[in-house]
Amino acid sequence: QFEVSPFMYRPRDVEYFQCKGVLVSSSKALHRGEGFDHGIIEIISKRHNVTAAQVVLRWGLQKGLIVVAKTSNFGRMVENRDILHFSLGQDEMAKLDSITTEKDVSDRETLEKE
Repeated sequence: QFEVSPFMYRPRDVEYFQCKGVLVSSSKALHRGEGFDHGIIEIISKRHNVTAAQVVLRWGLQKGLIVVAKTSNFGRMVENRDILHFSLGQDEMAKLDSITTEKDVSDRETLEKE
């Protein structure tokens, strides 16, 4: 289990484990709700008439991740599980993949070493 979301996507790490048959569980799948106002997320959520959280969770599902969304709000629990009625196109997945920058990854790796 490690942090995986469109906001912290390290494809080499995910692919390494998946190629070995290890299921990857995404911690912080919703990135604590930060970034839901990102333009790419907003466009995709409006296109599918779903919430930003649903877009991020669906992205993880389509990546083959075990996605866990933490919330104490029952309404959001129900909403977060309602992600099977739509799918993201390849272009949408690629745009979501592109949200994480090399600087984001570098900053995270520095934090993890401390």
